[in-house]
Amino acid sequence: MENVSFKPNPDSAQKNGVINPYALAEYVSGRRIQWQAVDDVPRLMESIFQSPYEELFDPKYEGPLYTGLKLNKRGTLERFRSPLLDVELKVGANDLESPIEELMTNVNVLGDLGARFKVTDIASIRVHRIDLCNPYQISVHLRIPELDRLQSLARVFDKALVRSIALDPEMKGNANQDWTPANASWQDKGSFFNEAAEFFDPVQGAVANCYYIAALSAIAWSTPYKISHLTRATGQNNDQFTNLVRFYKPDSNGQIDKEIEVTDTVPVSNTTGNFIYCRSSEMGEIWPAIYEKAFAKLETGTNTDHPDITATGWGDCVWATAQLNGKNRHYYGNNSMTGDQIWDLVRSNSVSRRTIHPMTCWTYGTAPDGLSYADSNIVGSHCYTVLGWDYHCGKKYLIIRNPWGYKEATVGTRSGTVTMFDISWWRPIQLANPDGTFAIEAKTFQQYFAGLGVAK
Repeated sequence: MENVSFKPNPDSAQKNGVINPYALAEYVSGRRIQWQAVDDVPRLMESIFQSPYEELFDPKYEGPLYTGLKLNKRGTLERFRSPLLDVELKVGANDLESPIEELMTNVNVLGDLGARFKVTDIASIRVHRIDLCNPYQISVHLRIPELDRLQSLARVFDKALVRSIALDPEMKGNANQDWTPANASWQDKGSFFNEAAEFFDPVQGAVANCYYIAALSAIAWSTPYKISHLTRATGQNNDQFTNLVRFYKPDSNGQIDKEIEVTDTVPVSNTTGNFIYCRSSEMGEIWPAIYEKAFAKLETGTNTDHPDITATGWGDCVWATAQLNGKNRHYYGNNSMTGDQIWDLVRSNSVSRRTIHPMTCWTYGTAPDGLSYADSNIVGSHCYTVLGWDYHCGKKYLIIRNPWGYKEATVGTRSGTVTMFDISWWRPIQLANPDGTFAIEAKTFQQYFAGLGVAK
């Protein structure tokens, strides 16, 4: 069967978004975290985010990584006003005053839970997990009531912080007014390039724009010359400069849409001095942050040099790729293809195992029946970059990169080294490195991922 691409209807287009938990944890805690030195990353994240680790990566649990986003009836994400913006925090309350003990007392039948959870329909109470203890007993684990869950989250995510990581769709203001996130300032953090644009440079920050960062990585890998440093002097003594970033009309064969000018300043935490949003994996390099800032200016239509970065949260990775190269979009749904056909599709866009046309992929809004994103280390409603393909010991693999720069899939994957011809030389990619890059079997990719696309 021939692979047939499609272009989604604007009302049903695949739009994804999830915040990088590593960047968010540092922003929330106000400190840099040496993640490789942390003994138990899941437990640390549970403490910081006040949520079970296994619920963090699937939006059906409405956890903090999907702040400002919610699953609709079609099973895809859409923007909505975060309920944390309306929580009235109980000032002065302590752990002893929590209703945990009340939830465990005087419950003799399931109907007694209604009053404890303040619901009239106990069928609406979310089940966290069910365990079979023995042939005669079942253990049911319930999530705490929603009001109590929001109170717990609000102690970490105050309203100013929520507005710094997610766009409030009901917020109306002056689009040309300077914007600054909570506990932050705009600073110049380095040079545009250290060396050149490389696929591992863009690392997503504390906003749900994985689709755009995955697209940046795809462009930097497949067509690196598209990432260019265009700059001019603006100060009298040639000591001030501004950058020009070009955005194209998708499906236009390279027709320029907007040329956006931005300076080198980006949002930086006042506490840690670290990037809050997109950053480069190379210290002192700022091109990914500048491209994100320019994209925010494009999305908001503002003329200020301090655009609202949260406006970039939630979007279409193939559309974003086409905005960066002006090429035609092609979308492919995994449910209409086999693993072999997906593998052949990637190969048809590759030379010497490396994609020569920028490709991205995305997961389902929530894990398909019978699968678990938590158990597989795959993230729901998330976009990744497709770097190429491999064939090893009789198995077909796709080479994928998580724009977080961490968290590789653990199901259907392999270790070792993959070598790809990078325009003029052979580049080795170490799959064992914790940098977000992994090789996943094509048949496993077909099951866990919703689709992939290319702009060419």
